[in-house]
Amino acid sequence: MRRILYAEDEFTNRRIVEVLFTSAGVHCDLVADGIRALEKALTEEYDLIILDQYMPGHRGDVVARKIREKNREVPIVVITSDEAEIPRLREAGVTEVFIKPLHREDYQRILRRYCGPSHEDSY
Repeated sequence: MRRILYAEDEFTNRRIVEVLFTSAGVHCDLVADGIRALEKALTEEYDLIILDQYMPGHRGDVVARKIREKNREVPIVVITSDEAEIPRLREAGVTEVFIKPLHREDYQRILRRYCGPSHEDSY
């Protein structure tokens, strides 16, 4: 089973992603801040890490940079509402950036791209 870490401070967004990913057969660990995201990312193995750029504790780019010090392979997707953050995120080693708002189709695309085509029709 694929494992994803999803870090987002908005409860509703976390819940939506949990339902979508779980229904696709993907295990999804949810955290509400950058500190917890970093702890989980450095102590557990994930197939994909999705971070919000603006969350309590550490921003997404800070978490990504610290993950990259230990793990160059895991895909890291960051979601932000600020296109001006893209250069900072790329410099931090982020694999891909999505601009808010994200919709169901965007999350489906993320799953297909990083968790394989077997999850494409799971919604």
